[in-house]
Amino acid sequence: MAGHQPEDELSPDYLRRLAATQPRNLPPELDLFDEETSRAGLRLNKAAYSLKHPEQRELFARDEDAWMGQFGLADDERRMVRDRDWIELWRRGMSIYTMIKLIGVTGTPLVEIGRQMREQGTREMSAHAPRAPASEEG
Repeated sequence: MAGHQPEDELSPDYLRRLAATQPRNLPPELDLFDEETSRAGLRLNKAAYSLKHPEQRELFARDEDAWMGQFGLADDERRMVRDRDWIELWRRGMSIYTMIKLIGVTGTPLVEIGRQMREQGTREMSAHAPRAPASEEG
């Protein structure tokens, strides 16, 4: 049926209760992994989840572009995978559980992921920090 949405099958009471659980008034810099984010990451998650199969891991090792092509990843999604941009992959909806599969085949050490997240967070926090008034000396 054209235009059919999963929400069409949910009762008004369920939808009301669901809306009541949604966070509100969150700081704009907060990265919230919610249902919308999860839906946006469907292709990324399907791709990463496929790495549970040996033949997918072999294809990834042999030709990452061919591997990504199977899942119709968009150019920006392909760039994130190639660049091992873990933060952006997460922001775009890659679940941490499927990300672990991708981390495993890339051989990326956990400390490298932590370093990337720490540096990214520091840059973002600095961009939002209030500036100290300029000194009147000199």
